[in-house]
Amino acid sequence: METIGENLIQVKKERSYISCLVKGCSYGFKHLGLLLRYIWPSLVLSVVLPIPFMFMFAAQMDAILRKWIELDYLPNVTLKSMRREIELCANRSAIKVLIYAFWLFLTLFSFYLTIFLGLGRWWALLVFFLVWLLLLPLSVVIMQVSYSNIPIAECLKGGVKIAYRNFGKLFAFEFLSNLLESIIVLLGGIPLLTLYAVSIQVHSSMVMGDVVDMPFALYGFCYVLAYVICIFILLTILLVFSFSRCLMWGSLVNEVPTETEANS
Repeated sequence: METIGENLIQVKKERSYISCLVKGCSYGFKHLGLLLRYIWPSLVLSVVLPIPFMFMFAAQMDAILRKWIELDYLPNVTLKSMRREIELCANRSAIKVLIYAFWLFLTLFSFYLTIFLGLGRWWALLVFFLVWLLLLPLSVVIMQVSYSNIPIAECLKGGVKIAYRNFGKLFAFEFLSNLLESIIVLLGGIPLLTLYAVSIQVHSSMVMGDVVDMPFALYGFCYVLAYVICIFILLTILLVFSFSRCLMWGSLVNEVPTETEANS
């Protein structure tokens, strides 16, 4: 059974950033059952061993989004039926993950370096935001790598140009989507954060000579369960919000000259 009819959504179409965010997320959540049936192997393996199976997760995600761009609807696919598309996406998806990791590393490194230099948390947050803002064009580069067939060098050059031409729209979209993603992941990580706080309290009590009644095996089980819940929510949110980013890419590409769009 395929999702057609009223579910047709043209990706390459000019939209506001709010429309991209809302329509993409609603479409992703609506088809979450279908998506999980397709992507569950890499989802489970990424929970158990994030590296290298995050690369497989990214390749599966990009393959299904490319199929959506091609058909204007989300087909009911299986891992076996999408094998060729996933293989074609593998190299570009790996590059996408590495760009994400580079972006995350630089922003976090700047944050902790500022704290290490003793400038305070507010300065650290300011530096974190400025570095994130400076690297914001990388989001369009990642979109180009994920959803187009343009050579990687052209993705870098063209992505930066598109980003600066639509910087206000891109900033509003990425800021709002990252904020929502962080809130959802934080809520999903409450069990893990609670257990972490408990572990600190338990360690302090043991140092002071108190006896801890909770069995270590039970605590370990709860910790693993909380970790699995947190990672599962994180990957699911990445999957759902990727539909919004796909629509944003379609909106941005729709605004560039025709000869540039023809290469995507």
